[in-house]
Amino acid sequence: MRRVLFVITLFILTITACASAPATEQPPIITDRPTATPVPEESTPEQSPADPAEETVIEQLAANLGLQKSDISVVSSEEMEFGDACLDVAMEGVLCAQVVTPGHIIILEAKGVQYEYHTSEDGSRVQPATLALIWKREGGIAGFCDTLTVFRSGEVYTSQCKAQSEGRTGTLVDLLSSREQAQFTDWIADFGEVDLDASDPKGVSDRMVITLSLFGAGNKQPTKPEQQALFEFAQDLYQKLAQ
Repeated sequence: MRRVLFVITLFILTITACASAPATEQPPIITDRPTATPVPEESTPEQSPADPAEETVIEQLAANLGLQKSDISVVSSEEMEFGDACLDVAMEGVLCAQVVTPGHIIILEAKGVQYEYHTSEDGSRVQPATLALIWKREGGIAGFCDTLTVFRSGEVYTSQCKAQSEGRTGTLVDLLSSREQAQFTDWIADFGEVDLDASDPKGVSDRMVITLSLFGAGNKQPTKPEQQALFEFAQDLYQKLAQ
């Protein structure tokens, strides 16, 4: 009997000891995972807005020549202080206030040809500066005093010295057919600087003085028929714009 009690007591003590033993804490399980290093976003450089003066002359040249703006590039743009309100581009019959005018000289290129423009500082005033042709007619019984100025960039100006006569402006693309435009382009490409005089002989009563200057990019001189064609072209262009 005592033996049985001893075994029971020993069994109870063993169970109690196991129950009171502190549980062993398991170490945390660590899984090595590669940490993605954040890649900094590449900052896109901010494109500075196009200069207003450059944008203006590009749009004007594109309209004058019937080109896309993408066909035109800026060769150079230089800040300038012009000596008058006409941006240092003198034209017959145009009076210019003698006041210093800050602005830019901008050179554009389209299809291998360069064009010079003078602008005010903010681009609100634009003056072409690459001359192509000047035609003048003075005298005669009617007392003509007409001038036609054509710029290579396509602008056309007329002026008269008569009282209450206003100058007019236009563009070659609006005034000429495609064939006439092509002919003028060929003259500019083929001929160099040309000075022609179709005036009446000196001493003639009511003498008519007619002159023409062409500022071409080539090295040829026009033949007699070509000279006559140039005078007819200029007079017809003047009449189209004057009307």
